[in-house]
Amino acid sequence: MSKKYIWLVTIVLAISLCGLIFIQIKYYQSTAKIKEDQFILTVSKALDQVVDELESDDEAQSILEGSSSNQPTNGVNRKKKINGYGYKIDFPLNPGQHPTAEVSYYQENKILYKKETELNAKSFSELMKKVQDPQSLFSVMGNQFQTSRMATHMARSNMPLKERIDLNSIQKLIKEKLKNNGIKLDFEFAVKSDNNLFVKKSKDYFNYNHLEKYSKQLFPNDLFKNSHYLYIFFPGLHKYILRSYTMLFPSLILSMILILCCAFTIFIIFRQKRLSKIKNDFINNMTHEFKTPISTISLASQMLRDSSVTTTAESINHMAKIINDESRRLSYQVEKVLQMAIFNEGRLKLKLKAVNVHKIIENLMPNFTIRVEDRKGNTYQHLDAREDLVMLDEVHIGNLLSNLLDNAIKYSKDAPEISISTRNKDKGIVISVTDNGIGISKEDQKMVFERFYRVHTGNVHDVKGFGLGLSYVKRIADAHGGYASVESSLGKGTKFEVYLPFKK
Repeated sequence: MSKKYIWLVTIVLAISLCGLIFIQIKYYQSTAKIKEDQFILTVSKALDQVVDELESDDEAQSILEGSSSNQPTNGVNRKKKINGYGYKIDFPLNPGQHPTAEVSYYQENKILYKKETELNAKSFSELMKKVQDPQSLFSVMGNQFQTSRMATHMARSNMPLKERIDLNSIQKLIKEKLKNNGIKLDFEFAVKSDNNLFVKKSKDYFNYNHLEKYSKQLFPNDLFKNSHYLYIFFPGLHKYILRSYTMLFPSLILSMILILCCAFTIFIIFRQKRLSKIKNDFINNMTHEFKTPISTISLASQMLRDSSVTTTAESINHMAKIINDESRRLSYQVEKVLQMAIFNEGRLKLKLKAVNVHKIIENLMPNFTIRVEDRKGNTYQHLDAREDLVMLDEVHIGNLLSNLLDNAIKYSKDAPEISISTRNKDKGIVISVTDNGIGISKEDQKMVFERFYRVHTGNVHDVKGFGLGLSYVKRIADAHGGYASVESSLGKGTKFEVYLPFKK
């Protein structure tokens, strides 16, 4: 799959996942809105029940007061005494759109004051439908009991609110109605009468002025228009609504896990694509590396079989040496590939034994010193570790050091300056190989220990290889419980370090 299509799939997947999260959020927002609307309707229903019960209690009180009264009726005028105080209500004979009635208050037949009260248009209209003769408002009541009851109801409509309801039990009534409708949240309430006076309120009512309040008019069916209201709100409503989002957070977490998995998958795809490119380069390099010795061996063997070529003992020895050298070179390359294959399949078994690291270095250096001196360079040894006896696989550690020294020579300048040193650290030994080569960039340093990865050298050096040497170094170091690291600057050289712990 090309890189363009991978990016296209990534973008489509990202848009789809973002859309999925957006839909989840909108769904839960809609659910919370429905829950809030349902809550409002339930509260309204409960408050309606509170208002109805208060009206029923007031109606019952009107019946009791009306049944104990023997006051006569007098047309549209009604006069009554309660607890030594009297009042007189004058209703309009020709009510307009906003009917009013005059209420006179007196004591011992002496008028204290008068006031004009606006009538509840709906209630007054219902009352007028019952009247056959508008001149005699109560003539249709049929008896003095009914007349007295109606008059008492009118009187109670004009009484102060605190005298009409039991303020001490209203909180209990509200709680009961809310509970009957499935609402068990704590609430604050207040009862407000005319002139914006609060006749009853809960302790913390004014501590939550920012919260939305629900209200209902008290005694909405009174003959006289009033401004009596019941207010209620719920301090814990916000948390109650947030419960609608309870499942949103697990779903978002699962979505984030899905996003991370997709991102990891895309990362693996890009990494595999890069690895595929590196493997293709490896195959090309391996083909080239194999082709050269095979061609040389083939040419030498043809010359030996060619009767037209003069064969002497010296020429035969020369051809044999070429064939032998190229065969060994080919065998070495094949062995490196096979070693990595065995190692990656987990079939590598280290043959550990106590070995002096300095002895391995001293046995290796003569061969590499010849190569360096052949290029007019120098080698240096600084074996400063006081303790160098380590449990290790001598063959693999020898190959590890050979790879590091071989790279130091191949990537050095015309006159190589190669240094190998040792020191003790953290109950182990550190082997350092330093060169004055072309160096490795910061970006390449992150990948230099990956299989098949080769540092780009441009056209400055023609260095052949499979990209397996440093990968082998790291894996052998890891297998011994140690590590391999690199420090480098472009154009200044590179320093490789291998740490091997003591195992006693």
